[in-house]
Amino acid sequence: MSGNKIANLGSQEVKGNARRVRYLLPATCYLKLLFAACSLLAVHAQESRGGQDFFVGAFGEAVGYGYDGVAYGGGLIIGAGSGGALGLRVLYALDDIDITFLEVTVFARLYIFGRDAFSGPFVQLNAGPVIYLHSDIDQKGYGNISAGLSTGWRFLLGKRFFAEPTLRIGYPYLLGGTIAVGFRTGSR
Repeated sequence: MSGNKIANLGSQEVKGNARRVRYLLPATCYLKLLFAACSLLAVHAQESRGGQDFFVGAFGEAVGYGYDGVAYGGGLIIGAGSGGALGLRVLYALDDIDITFLEVTVFARLYIFGRDAFSGPFVQLNAGPVIYLHSDIDQKGYGNISAGLSTGWRFLLGKRFFAEPTLRIGYPYLLGGTIAVGFRTGSR
């Protein structure tokens, strides 16, 4: 499949010719948004008291970023909070026609079981930049805003380890499925 037919890569096919599409924000704005989100996470983690949960993990994901189907990849997740959590999620994925996706999103999570929960079902809002890279030199470094809603379940494996299956829907992807495993520090 030709590179100019790839969804959301900064080009559209118009009568056989590719033309550039403008994005909502320049690349420096995406970096500033990412910095602000990381600062917010750091402040939240610093204000956490003894009952708060801090977690870090790795995940694998299949997500509908590819033009012809699915992109596969993995990444890291880090967050803090009980009952709700703020965090950062980084995904690196590749589809079947050599398009690489780098997604860096900030998330806000709410555990369904209440203020003191740090496991069980949750809903999560995700937002941040996604950058597309293609092996074709004419299509390197395009960006877009990624935003969506996730739902999942955190299973505790002993006191310190967890597993999280998650489904997400949003833009510019349609659907994604994630399995995360990680380590948590919490007094409970």
